[in-house]
Amino acid sequence: MENPKSIFDLFDHDDNYKFIMKRLLEQSMEESFNSIIITEASKGYPIVYVNPAFCEMTGYGPHEVLGKSPSMLQGKETDPAVIKQLNEDIRAGRLFHGRALNYRRDGSEFMMEWKIVPINGKNDRISHYLAIQKDVTD
Repeated sequence: MENPKSIFDLFDHDDNYKFIMKRLLEQSMEESFNSIIITEASKGYPIVYVNPAFCEMTGYGPHEVLGKSPSMLQGKETDPAVIKQLNEDIRAGRLFHGRALNYRRDGSEFMMEWKIVPINGKNDRISHYLAIQKDVTD
């Protein structure tokens, strides 16, 4: 194959690339230093996936968060202006990038920086959101 323009061009060349890319995606998410959450783009944004880094950062196990809203990490000191911007960006289909005080399972606070990216399905409508998070507590 001559110089692919995109990594996705490889899919058209060899069906094995689909399998390889799936494995690469899986391993990159499972072994990431950053917390990763995937939610549905429906009411409450129910969580459908969290990686081990999320569990380490928050103290929650997957069984405790699947089906729940990521807002469960927010609390009394979470900045409402950040959450307002998050909601505006999500409603507009834009990438969100922000920082907010969140809470671990044990109630301890941590400053989280995160990006939320809308993921479009085959019908070109947003079906899920990918959130990449890190603890930036000083």
